Amino acid sequence: MIEINASEYHKVIPLFQNINHSIAIVFAVLEGNSPGRVFVNELAAPSSVFLFPEGTFFYINGDENDTAFCQSVSNLIFDEILPNATEKEAVIFAFTTAWRNRLDLLLRTKGVITIHRKVFHFNPEKFADYRRSQASLPDGLTIQPIDSALAQKYPVYQHLIEPRSKRFGFCLLKGDEVISECSSIYVGGGEAEIDIHTKEEYQGRGYAQLVASAFIVACRSKGVRPNWACWPERQASVALARKLGFEEQPDVPAHLWAEGL
Repeated sequence: MIEINASEYHKVIPLFQNINHSIAIVFAVLEGNSPGRVFVNELAAPSSVFLFPEGTFFYINGDENDTAFCQSVSNLIFDEILPNATEKEAVIFAFTTAWRNRLDLLLRTKGVITIHRKVFHFNPEKFADYRRSQASLPDGLTIQPIDSALAQKYPVYQHLIEPRSKRFGFCLLKGDEVISECSSIYVGGGEAEIDIHTKEEYQGRGYAQLVASAFIVACRSKGVRPNWACWPERQASVALARKLGFEEQPDVPAHLWAEGL
């Protein structure tokens, strides 16, 4: 197994050309918008690939019958990455049933379990319906894009204004207090992966809808598709996605390893 540098990422793009989930995350790395590591079975004409975006999930694709590559991936995850990780957890996604079956066999001695992630498809017509009936912004609240001025005031947003990342986002403010925010944690492949958060004391008031709506409008103006995904237990996230015009797709299986599982 060989780790390749960014100048060679174009070689593995064909292996991810028809994936049906995690497009923004995978292509954020391949397009150089977000940091990550990419490994292949051979340099000249890769037929198997393992992609590891910094701080998130693992992705594997290509030829599931390459036994040496599969074993190398397992060794990399459990002998190098996890021992040096702050959070001792690995979520591994594949894009085909054949690959998932292969991972079942490869990881069966590691204490790995199968979990599922909810994924959605954005329906512009349903979002337009939502916008027509959207509640107005309550008095005393403002929505602002996350720009350099806001990031200077709130340094936690510095990563969202790096031009290379193509990230962007919006905040809902009550005076100077940020009470809800919606941003793109990954941008790539023509999609923006949504991250949304509302302070606990302000939850349940419809504020997340307002800031997410502004974010989606910005996606449309930028020519990128908003993408929504969450864990099944996040019922508030599922309900919000539906309100905003996202349609549920079949859940995506993944393999999970966590310390103490």
